[in-house]
Amino acid sequence: MPISEWILGFCILAQAVLLALPHGQRAFRSAEALAGLGFLASAVAVVLFHFNDAGLEPLYTALLEDQPIFRLPRAALFLAALALGRNLLATRELPTGRKQESLLLLTVLVFLCDLLILSRHALLSAVLLASISWLGIFLSGLAFRGRVEGEAVLKSWLQVSLAVALGFGSVLTLALVAGGLHYDVIAAQMKTLPLYSPEALLNIVALCLPFFLAGGIFPFHFINLDRDQGLPWAVQVILNIIVQGAVTLAAWKMGVEVFGSARPGQVAEGMRVLPLAGLAGGFWLAIFAFSQENSKRLFSAIVGAQWFAILAAGAMPTKLGVSAITYAFSSVFLWTALLGFVWSRLQESVGSERMESVHGAARSFRLAGLMLLVALTGPLYAPGFTGFPAVFHLLASMIEQRSLVFLAAEGILLAVLCLSALRIGTDLLFRPAPQGAVAGTSLPYGVLDLAAMFLLGVSILVLGVFWHHAFAALNEAAGYFLV
Repeated sequence: MPISEWILGFCILAQAVLLALPHGQRAFRSAEALAGLGFLASAVAVVLFHFNDAGLEPLYTALLEDQPIFRLPRAALFLAALALGRNLLATRELPTGRKQESLLLLTVLVFLCDLLILSRHALLSAVLLASISWLGIFLSGLAFRGRVEGEAVLKSWLQVSLAVALGFGSVLTLALVAGGLHYDVIAAQMKTLPLYSPEALLNIVALCLPFFLAGGIFPFHFINLDRDQGLPWAVQVILNIIVQGAVTLAAWKMGVEVFGSARPGQVAEGMRVLPLAGLAGGFWLAIFAFSQENSKRLFSAIVGAQWFAILAAGAMPTKLGVSAITYAFSSVFLWTALLGFVWSRLQESVGSERMESVHGAARSFRLAGLMLLVALTGPLYAPGFTGFPAVFHLLASMIEQRSLVFLAAEGILLAVLCLSALRIGTDLLFRPAPQGAVAGTSLPYGVLDLAAMFLLGVSILVLGVFWHHAFAALNEAAGYFLV
């Protein structure tokens, strides 16, 4: 098991012990320090522990594989969790007495999401998807204050129940049709099946459906929008960024391992499902974001559309395509975490979910405005930051697919997302604030909050400035993944 899992596992056990002890300020501070140091140590270990050439060799177990190509997005996932954990502790929308439990659930959630990315077995993936989904419900339930939160938890429960039932039904179907549940076994069987045969289509549905349901991927994205409207900001950004991002990345990884090598040089039928779902969901959410005035729904739409835009470019598993996808996931993990961190604080400071209530708020709080600009460089594709090389290589990977229609659709989707992000930045920075909307409010940042923001901002800048070094390493690691 990778060293990051051992680190997070120790943090989970230590936090559980602290939670069992009498509650007090010392236990709370210890749990806070354990979670923060655990996420930071995991990110550092993932990036630096296998720095030499030998570290590029994948580490295999019966159920897991530590592929070097995924170490960058996994490190970004841990850094995002570090910042969002600070948000969880600072929010006023969660009872103070439940924050230590919430922090433990977040750590377990990140641990399971990391395992999901490493999984190479359909049964393990189904179990992890079910566990991640239920943990999301428990995290949402800790914020219960009345009808609104109760309705959000009920919608989540319906989504999760359906995902779990269909997920384990899919496992049974795969065992009967494919003759095994290991991705290698299913991939070997897919190579022998004719194009778009009933058996091949059944395998595709059985493999993709649990991921699509748990991750809120098209056509199930509308469930997330309704759910997020009733959740606290701190919980919503965790589910949108940590859970949806990890599940989407794991779905793409599963697709490459099972379908990607079936017919070299062509887009396999299983991989074609991913760009179709990505483009359909991405356009739906990006257009929806233009007219949305509820800030929680707007945030959910813009983040979901970013994940879908990456998914839409991942049909051709080549070195360029794999490098572009993993770099893009790393970029979006970082900038959405920073955006969610700043935006949620602004909304909580005015006590409203309406977008108009924070018009010009980032201009009143200068630090928040600066961090907001750094976060929005991603979807605005500003040179020198992560967004510019990410979109450049995503479009290059689309060219490899030799489909002008898909290339044009992806380009239009990325342009629409850029306009949606511009709308958010304009509202928060430049539009006139309503009379008295931010007057008398406070936006306190502790030392650890400032450290988390600074770490995310520096990571975005470093990954953007030295993108050519990142792509060189990713391109080399992609060769091991595609063998």
